[in-house]
Amino acid sequence: MLRSLACLLTGDWYDINMGGTGMSFGENFKFVRQQKHLTQAAVAEELHVARQTISSWENGRSYPDIGMLVQISTVYDLSLDYLLKEDLSMLKHYEVQTTTSRRQQRLLSVGYGINLGLLVVSYCLDFLQIDSSFSELISVALIVMTFTLLLNYPHFDEWATTKREGWTLFGLIMMLFALNLALEWPDIVAALPSASTVAHTPSAALAGEASGFLFGVVWHQFVWTMAALMAIEIPFQRLKRA
Repeated sequence: MLRSLACLLTGDWYDINMGGTGMSFGENFKFVRQQKHLTQAAVAEELHVARQTISSWENGRSYPDIGMLVQISTVYDLSLDYLLKEDLSMLKHYEVQTTTSRRQQRLLSVGYGINLGLLVVSYCLDFLQIDSSFSELISVALIVMTFTLLLNYPHFDEWATTKREGWTLFGLIMMLFALNLALEWPDIVAALPSASTVAHTPSAALAGEASGFLFGVVWHQFVWTMAALMAIEIPFQRLKRA
C-alpha cells in the first residue's frame, strides 16, 4: 500500500511489487544527503526550514508533510518512491496527519477570522476613544484568541529560515510596534500625572501607579503587535507554501 501511495504521488507506476531498501525514510534521507555531500544546514536553507527540522526527520522524530516531500524529491533529484520505501510508520503518520490537519486547518481558519475581527474592532474603539465595558471585553477576547493562535499555529519555524527573512520579520515587528505606540500615544500622554499630583503624592504610591501603568501599556502593545503580525504573516506564509 505504501509503495502504491508513493507511485501515485510520483506518477511512477512501474513494478510496485519490487523489493525495497529496508531503510526508514530518515535513514534514506540521511544517506542521500551524505552521498551528495550536503550539510543539514545547506538542505535546511534550500527547503526553507530550520536545521533542527532536518535533524528531526533524519532521526525519525518527525516527518515532512506531503508538500515538503515533493520539494525534497526536487532538491535531491530522486523519486518519492525511493524515499518512502518500506517505512510503514510513515504511512500511518500521514493517515493521522491528514485527519488532524483538516481539523486543525478549520480551527485555525475560524480562529484567524475571529482574531482579525477582534483586532479591527479594538483599533476602532481605541481610535474613537470609546472606553467602556464592551471595549474591555473586546480586549480580553483579543488576548485569548491571540494566545490561542500562538499556541496552535504549527508553522512558526518557516517564518525566518534565512537571515534575510529574519531581519524582514524583525523589521515588520518593529514597524507594527511603532504604529501601535503612535496610535496609543495620545492616551499615554493624557494619563501622565501633572506636576502638582507628583508633588502631593507619596513616592511609593507614585512608583506603584507608574509601574502598573507601564505594564498595562507594554502588555497592550504586545497583544496588538502579535495579533497584527499574525494577521499579516499567516496568509502570507500560506501563499508562500502554495
